[in-house]
Amino acid sequence: MSTNKLIGLFGGAFDPVHNAHIKIAKHCIDEVGLNKLILIPTGKSAFKKSLTMAKHRVAMLDLAFKESNYEVSKIEVENSKNIENLSYSFDTLKYFFSRDENSYFMIIGTDAFANFHLWFKWKEILSLCHILLVNRSDGNIFSQKWHPTIKKLIDTHWTDQINNLKCRRTGFIYSVKMEKIDVSSHGIKKCIRSKKVLGLMIPSEIENYINKNSLY
Repeated sequence: MSTNKLIGLFGGAFDPVHNAHIKIAKHCIDEVGLNKLILIPTGKSAFKKSLTMAKHRVAMLDLAFKESNYEVSKIEVENSKNIENLSYSFDTLKYFFSRDENSYFMIIGTDAFANFHLWFKWKEILSLCHILLVNRSDGNIFSQKWHPTIKKLIDTHWTDQINNLKCRRTGFIYSVKMEKIDVSSHGIKKCIRSKKVLGLMIPSEIENYINKNSLY
C-alpha cells in the first residue's frame, strides 16, 4: 500500500460558502480518511457564471475552514488574473498531480457530474486523480439516469472499496453517500435579497461577513 498522503480537492464558486459545503468536506475527510482537504474557489467560470469578487469568496472560505486539515488555495483565482484564463478542473488537477507523489481526490456532486462529459479534457481527468462522487439524491449511483457516456465511465472506473483508493494513485470513482441538505448558494442569495432569516444555512461568521461587506 502506498504511503503517500490522501488529499481532497473541493472546487466551486463558493458564492457564498454554506453549511452544505462544510458538511460535505467533513464527511469526505471522515469517510475516506483524507489527510487534508483543499478548497479551491473558481477564478473565472468556464460556464460563464457571474461571480462575486474572489477576495470575498476566499475570505469567507478562510472563515469557514480554520482547522489545520483544511487549506484554501488561490491557484484558480491567481490564474484568472490573465483575462484569457478560464478555470478548468483539468488544469488545476494537473498542477497538483505534478507537484508531488500524493493521491488527489476530486470531490464532485452527482448533479455536476451529470455534465462531466462536457468538461474540458474530461477523458484525461481520471489519469490525475480519483473522484469522490457525493450522492445527495434518494437513490444510489446506479439507479440514476445518466448520459450513456457517464454511465460507461462509472461502470469502467467504479469501486466500493476504500482500500482501492489507497493502493492506486488515480483512476477510481467512489460514491460518498450523504443525507440530502437543502441549502444552495442561489437560495441564500435569494433570502438575503428578500431580507429573510438565513437560519442554519450558513455559519454566523459568514453571515456577519456578508452583512459587513454588503454582499448580494
